[in-house]
Amino acid sequence: MKVDDNILASALEYWRTLQLTAFLQELDGTSLEIIDNQKTSLQERRKLAEKTKEFRTLDDTLKLEEFKPLLRAYQNEIDNLTKRMKYAENGFLRVF
Repeated sequence: MKVDDNILASALEYWRTLQLTAFLQELDGTSLEIIDNQKTSLQERRKLAEKTKEFRTLDDTLKLEEFKPLLRAYQNEIDNLTKRMKYAENGFLRVF
């Protein structure tokens, strides 16, 4: 019986140090943030698609003026996607 008691005691000690409740709260917060990021990403992609459609209908002279803002919008979206990706990857890696 001594061996069983030691195994049980070490298992209980492991669960205490794991702090499962705090871990689940952190994981829940991370998952909510990822969901918000997904919604934001979808909205931003729709806006970018609309800007691109508007750009295609412009005259060539206006396209020269509007090219830089459109390019900047694409660059901002790429930066935002990169930030969201890093956040999601870090959240996943915290699990392990």
